[in-house]
Amino acid sequence: MLANQNDIVEDGSPDGRIGFEVDGTTLTVRDVIEGERMEFRVDREPELSPALPELFPLPVDGAVSFEAESLTVAEYTSIAVRDAEGEFIEWPNEPTEFPRGTYCIDITGVTKASLRLEDAELSVSGIEGPDPIEIALARPATVSLGARSLHSRPEATITVPDDPEALAEAVSAMGSSIREFSAERSWPTLRGYPPRIRRGESLDIPSPLTAPDTGVEVVVRPTYADVYRLSTLAYYLGARMAIGEEPAIRLDTGYTERLPTDGRGLEERAEELLRTWFFLDTLVRTDGYTLSDRDEYDQVGAQLPFYPPNLDGLSPSERLMEYLEVSPETVAPYTPEWSTEAVLRPGPASAELLPHLAHVLAPVRVRGSVEQTRAGDSVGLTTADRPTNGPESSPRDDDPVPDPDADSIPAWTAATFPSAYEHALRRTSPSAGEANVALLVRSADRARHLREALTTPSLAAGVGSLSVLETPTADVVADVLSDSSIDLLYCDLPLDGDVSVVDSDPVESPHRVGTDGRSAPAVTVFEGGRRVAVGIDTVRRGGTGSAVIDGRVPDDQLRTLVELLSSVGLPLDTTLATLRLPGRPSVQFAGDASTNVVPPNPPTPRLVFVESETESKHRLTWRTVLSPASWLGAEHQILYDCFDEKTRLVGRDPTERPMVSSEVVADCSTEPDTTLFLNGKFMSPTVDLTVEDVEESARGALAAEDSDGGDSAELRRESE
Repeated sequence: MLANQNDIVEDGSPDGRIGFEVDGTTLTVRDVIEGERMEFRVDREPELSPALPELFPLPVDGAVSFEAESLTVAEYTSIAVRDAEGEFIEWPNEPTEFPRGTYCIDITGVTKASLRLEDAELSVSGIEGPDPIEIALARPATVSLGARSLHSRPEATITVPDDPEALAEAVSAMGSSIREFSAERSWPTLRGYPPRIRRGESLDIPSPLTAPDTGVEVVVRPTYADVYRLSTLAYYLGARMAIGEEPAIRLDTGYTERLPTDGRGLEERAEELLRTWFFLDTLVRTDGYTLSDRDEYDQVGAQLPFYPPNLDGLSPSERLMEYLEVSPETVAPYTPEWSTEAVLRPGPASAELLPHLAHVLAPVRVRGSVEQTRAGDSVGLTTADRPTNGPESSPRDDDPVPDPDADSIPAWTAATFPSAYEHALRRTSPSAGEANVALLVRSADRARHLREALTTPSLAAGVGSLSVLETPTADVVADVLSDSSIDLLYCDLPLDGDVSVVDSDPVESPHRVGTDGRSAPAVTVFEGGRRVAVGIDTVRRGGTGSAVIDGRVPDDQLRTLVELLSSVGLPLDTTLATLRLPGRPSVQFAGDASTNVVPPNPPTPRLVFVESETESKHRLTWRTVLSPASWLGAEHQILYDCFDEKTRLVGRDPTERPMVSSEVVADCSTEPDTTLFLNGKFMSPTVDLTVEDVEESARGALAAEDSDGGDSAELRRESE
């Protein structure tokens, strides 16, 4: 909607994702889905009129035009200048003047905005400091402003009855969140969050949601298993899902790609096609909206039967015809690992997970049975990040895919529920430095050590309030495990699978825990547990994710765990995989294993592991982490001289491990976007290392290695 004080004008946007409001000289872009607002200050009160979204080279959800001579925007994260056709000109890093012409200026902040300036001479200033950025024109002119929701949450809910054919229709509409079906759809911000799916009495697809007209059709048999196995691929392709006798992909070119009819063969082929086609899309887009000089392009481009940018103007079906000429084995070595993989039960309860899995492009497999499902069982399993050289996480049989019907889930695997993702969508993350952290500790002695570790020399980074509750009573335990204001809870009490405290001293009346059934801390970590049921309970009652560790987290690593979760914003599974826990204990998860306590800072977490080989020479390893703020398709660039300047897909990191000086390591610790581990020890964001600090760490690590015959070096490598 356009709001000019009390006057309302329709903006022509059929889905209502973006609104515009005027209050004096302030023009506000309102992201309806996100509930966020981006403000522009105009040199005069703008009189808004609808503008065509087609004016903009990048997709927008709504647009307006008005007259102005200058605009300022106070809060933004990046700005890019393009020409009238969308060709990238530059990222202005300092005040810049542009000669007369037509320009499109992309501004990223709490939402995506784009300014189109026709036949204008302009200057951009304020970029170097904290002041608002100003865009000034040589004379008043018509300015068009378009905006696109970041769409990091569903905009609507589809209701489906317990009928796989109806579910196939619902899956057809999941692609309505994707802004376009060129190769640019491989950017996560252009895919959006698919609409929810909820079970109900009848099929109801809200009117703003429609199946995309891509000319691609995915044929499935009328079974839940087939619909599940092909759901993520259908979503990414924007394909209509149709019922047929044999699985296939039909293109409007007249070609049909037949798919295996056996279940395991079908899911393997679906994953193979998704991986290949997604990756090839990321190569085709390299000359598109965001220019990139990609490392993967250099490695695989010469092996392809086509020049990727030449496919940019083809229809989806025509592009897939070209992609089918590429062997999956050609691209597999260069693609990132999936951030999530899922194993679902073949019943209707799993349907509600599909949008959340499609959002992260998770391949879906089907195992287990509906008949053996017991009350309280999860609807499926998902993978979790795991430590390098860590414990075996899959059953040792002919099928490496875990079975939801097994008596226990494998290590580094999550029992998953739709409610975990819904709880995350409803929760408001704490602001930076304000995480509410609580610890339930069985002994006064350990409580004293943990309190000291988390407050000395200062309160752990990211923590706003800390409660260390020693030898708690049953009432205290029940209250804490039902406290939704807690962002992170760590518990070392002996809890059994029924969420009952089994140690009668000091806790009594154990069945009081979680009796309200309504709320729980956001993220929970249980130490010394062997069954994931305690984590499942907290997720069902309101949590987003929980971990159960069959072992102990040393006192001196509790601060690291808290800071990685509450300050850096690492996912829960990555945090635990990064810790060097003694004995390599088994870790199981409930809910979303990649849940965050706070949003990652930066949005793409960057981990740097440094291993000293001499006092002044150190081996450096780099890793990026896929997270809710940076899913598959994003790119990153390493701006260190010891690496090339190529961009890479997030989740795929350089294989080289360069040797660097102590000065480079010290500089790494001052970078706000780097999380540094020096000889296995996490360097808090509050610490800026000196060269002397680095070399002191090196001397200690090398001395320890000499004294234990090399075991310390092995542990350091495992932490990477």
